Amino acid sequence: MPTLEYTRKAGKGLTYEIIYDKGEYFIKRNGAMKKAVSDAMATGVAPHEATPDLMLKLAIGDIESLNGMDE
Repeated sequence: MPTLEYTRKAGKGLTYEIIYDKGEYFIKRNGAMKKAVSDAMATGVAPHEATPDLMLKLAIGDIESLNGMDE
């Protein structure tokens, strides 16, 4: 699965690791899992629309808004 390091623009500006693929993404910080989305339906996206690029964008959005996780 592709991996990307992303630094949050707001708050403390911490760096997160995003592991993503078709229909799923995982967000880690310092090796600790912060959020796991293993089913595109959980995000409200139809499975056939859940491309890796879209999953990456959703993960970045979750990091910026701290949706479902703490900083």
